[in-house]
Amino acid sequence: MHTFDYHNQEHLALLLLLIIIIILMLFIIKYKVNNYWQERKVRKRFERGNKLELQARNFLKSKGYTIVDYQGNYEHHYIENGERHTASIQPDYIVKKNGRKYIVEVKSGFQAISARNKNTRRQLLEYDYVVENDGVFLLDMENHQMKLVQFKSKMERRSGRLLKAIIITALVGMAIPYWQIKVGIALILLIVFFMERRL
Repeated sequence: MHTFDYHNQEHLALLLLLIIIIILMLFIIKYKVNNYWQERKVRKRFERGNKLELQARNFLKSKGYTIVDYQGNYEHHYIENGERHTASIQPDYIVKKNGRKYIVEVKSGFQAISARNKNTRRQLLEYDYVVENDGVFLLDMENHQMKLVQFKSKMERRSGRLLKAIIITALVGMAIPYWQIKVGIALILLIVFFMERRL
């Protein structure tokens, strides 16, 4: 049996190679272990989320909501640089109550259960835009709380500005003493009102 010679170049090269192999193996083992724990954590979170979503079904029914759809796919289209694209969303629940239709998104965790969380808010906003609804609920199943989130649409903002303009114009028209001008303003307001209704 040969003894290790620290002065022999071949022996030193083999020792260095062995050290490198051991270090690489330790890195690989560490990576695999970390990867396993990450996947396990994600899997547990996913299983927990699924469990809460199924509990949400019973909770919604107990509150008088009828389940219309569960995790259905809804597509919407958008154009980027002239090119048409399709995206799909998958809200947790579409429910009905008293003739009104609502989207319900089930969330858990400290941050995700609030519309103040930017990711949650963006998700709800996209759902609100794509699916015809009377409101979007954020359902916190850990605390059994439903939060109604409402977004002011562009149409509502435009209608609000138009209503203000009509009121101001009507007040100005009332202040003018000539009845011909008043009739003209009234006709203009009627035309604008009916055009807005058609849009």
